[in-house]
Amino acid sequence: MNHILKSARLLLLPAILMIGAWPFESSAQNDFQEGYIVTTSNDTLYGLVKDRKTGSFSGLFRKIRFKGKRGKRKYSPKEVQSYTRGGNTFETFQLIGTGRFFDDDYRISANGEYQYLRVVEKGYLSYYLLEYEEDDSSYVDTIAYFKKNNEDRFIRVNQGLFGLKRKKLSSYFSDCPELAERIQNKKVKHPIDIVHFYNKWKADSL
Repeated sequence: MNHILKSARLLLLPAILMIGAWPFESSAQNDFQEGYIVTTSNDTLYGLVKDRKTGSFSGLFRKIRFKGKRGKRKYSPKEVQSYTRGGNTFETFQLIGTGRFFDDDYRISANGEYQYLRVVEKGYLSYYLLEYEEDDSSYVDTIAYFKKNNEDRFIRVNQGLFGLKRKKLSSYFSDCPELAERIQNKKVKHPIDIVHFYNKWKADSL
């Protein structure tokens, strides 16, 4: 009887191992999502895109993983203009900090570091999210930025629990006095509301 039980356990072991490994394998596969990459040479490559690791050891990749007709490849930020993964689009910019104290603004510079910014809304005023990993964990958080289409500057929209940077934003939108006043008087509370208001005002004023 003991021999039979031992043989049964040996037969069941591979199946148990396969079942145990299945969720991890599925999770790894799900990290790839349908999308495309636009390279700096203006080639658009369609396939499966992976830009992060999920699960217990989550984190952002510096190089984009891509599976296409020509097989697998990794792309560094300097090789990519933009990429789309699932429903999210990211654009690459060379950014350098403004250097001002307590100011997380950036400007586009040929000497800047390549960064991926997630697109939330595009228009006369564009809304981006800069994704980053917390220093003491692999948790991915975001910082919101605005950029006007005639400027090379990204301004930080909010400051953690303190909400919108109202004084700064009121000055930034001095070209649209009604919006600046609404921001100062706390009549708008969310970045997307500011984007919609400004883009409509800009379109109507042309």
